[in-house]
Amino acid sequence: MEDRFFTIPEARSLLPKVRGLAETMVLLARQLHTFHPQIRGLAERGMENTGSPEGTRYLTYLLRMQDCVSRIQRLGCRVKGGEDGLIDFPHLKEGREVCLCWKMGEDDIHYWHETDAGFSGRKPLEEE
Repeated sequence: MEDRFFTIPEARSLLPKVRGLAETMVLLARQLHTFHPQIRGLAERGMENTGSPEGTRYLTYLLRMQDCVSRIQRLGCRVKGGEDGLIDFPHLKEGREVCLCWKMGEDDIHYWHETDAGFSGRKPLEEE
């Protein structure tokens, strides 16, 4: 898929849809995390086990999470943190690619960062 670059207003207009998908993604990530001990045990006994309700539920949550991530990516965004709802919107700033950065719980897109800086390199967004 070719990169899409968002203006600040375009990114903000997608935020309600992205927020809903991110909230679902974070809830699913938390549910998946609770299954880790059970799934580890099932994997260790995989050759002698023909399935389990826990395994089926785990796969259901995993597929739903994958669907959320795919839907966010189809919008042109990048999922950077499934467990905390961290989403980047590719953006052009002064002719170079950067990322508008939003994290679940934030009311709006207030930050940007260089593509190689990540979350720790976030800077306050100045309207362009």
